[in-house]
Amino acid sequence: MWHVLLTSACNAQQPIRLSLVAWQDDGDAELRKCAGILSEFSRQHPQFQVDMTYDSWANAYGRLSRWCGSLNEYAPDMTIIPDQWMGEFSDHLYAFGPGFTQHLQAFFPLVLAPAIIDGRTHGVPWRMDSQVLYYRTDLLAEAGQSPPQTWEQLSAAATEVANPSKGIYGFGLPGAVSGGGANLLLTLLWSSGGAVVDDDGEIHLVSEQMIAALDYCVQLARSGALQPEVLAWDQASLQQTFMDGKLAMLIADSTLATRLHQSKTPPDYAVSSLPAGDHPLAFVSMSYLVVMRTSRHREACQEFLKYMASKDVQERMLQTGTIPSHWEVAERFKREALMGAFVANLEHAHSRPNHNWELLQAGLDDALFLAISGRMSATEALELVQAKYFSATPETE
Repeated sequence: MWHVLLTSACNAQQPIRLSLVAWQDDGDAELRKCAGILSEFSRQHPQFQVDMTYDSWANAYGRLSRWCGSLNEYAPDMTIIPDQWMGEFSDHLYAFGPGFTQHLQAFFPLVLAPAIIDGRTHGVPWRMDSQVLYYRTDLLAEAGQSPPQTWEQLSAAATEVANPSKGIYGFGLPGAVSGGGANLLLTLLWSSGGAVVDDDGEIHLVSEQMIAALDYCVQLARSGALQPEVLAWDQASLQQTFMDGKLAMLIADSTLATRLHQSKTPPDYAVSSLPAGDHPLAFVSMSYLVVMRTSRHREACQEFLKYMASKDVQERMLQTGTIPSHWEVAERFKREALMGAFVANLEHAHSRPNHNWELLQAGLDDALFLAISGRMSATEALELVQAKYFSATPETE
C-alpha cells in the first residue's frame, strides 16, 4: 500500500510535457537562446514542461502537411507556422476563444492579422522581420545624393549613383524567379494604397496601382540605375554586391544587418524606413506559435502562449534576432539608428497574403520577367498572369 501511495505521489509531481517543434536553419543557436525562456516558464508553472526541438525550414511544409493529414497522431502539441501558410493550415490549428485576445492587445493589429482567420485567433507572434532600405553612405556621398525618402527620390538617386563603367550600380532589383522581386512589387503597390487581395480573399493583379508598380521597375531597368542582367539576380547575390561596395541601395530584412555586423571590415552603410509613396508602410514577415488541434494539452499550451505574449518574454525574444512586434517593446527602439528603421510604421504593417502565396509569387515573378524583358507592357503582363493563375476556367459544355 505504501508503495502504491508513494508511486502515486511521484506521478502527481511529474509535469505535463508539451512538445514544440520549431524550424530554423541554424537551430542549435536559437535553441540555446530560447532555453532560458522555456526554463523560466517551467519555473513559473512547475506543472508544465516544454520540450523544444528543431528541424530545418526545408522540411517544414512537408511535416506540417503530414501532421495535418494521415500522420496527425504524430503531430506535436505546438509548432511554428509562417504567415503565408496560416490560411492553408488553419483548419488544423486550435482557435482561441474571445477571452484570449486580451493577452494580445499590445501587439500591432496588422502584425496579428495573418493569424486571425474567420474572426478567430490561431496563434501568437513568434518572430518577426521587417524590410528596410539599406544604403552605402560612401557611394551616395560621392554622387552628392541624400538618402531617399520617396520612391521618386530613390529612382533619381539610383540613376545619379550608377556608374556601370566602374561596376557601380544604383539600386538592386531581385529579378530572378523566387528571388524577391514579388516582395518589391507588393511594397510599391501597398505604398500607393493598393491591394492585391479583396475582402473575399480573391487575388486581383490588374489595377492602376499594380500597373504603376510594375512600370516603375521597368523604368528603373531602362534608366541604367540597376545592376546588369536584372532577371538573373536574387536577394543573396545583391546583398553580396552591396557588401562589396558595388551597389548603393537595396531593400532587405535584418539578416543583411547581421551579415554586415559580422563581417571583418563592416562597410559604410546606414538604413532607413521604406520609401514612402502615398502611404507610409512597413513590410513584415511573421511566424506564429500555434497549437495543433490534435493536442491533448490545449489548455496547458494556451498558458504557454500567454506567457510568450507577455512584454517581458517579448523583450527576451529579441536575443533570437526577432524584430519587436509588441508595441511597448518596439517603442523603446524607435530612436535608435539601426533598429528604429525596422520598427518604423509598424502600425501600417503589411505581410504576405496567407492564402495562395506561392501562386501569387509565381505570378508576380512572371509579370516582372515579361515586362522587364520587353516582351509585354506592364498592363499586358499583368493581364496575362491574372488569366493564367487567378481567373476561373470557363466550364466546357
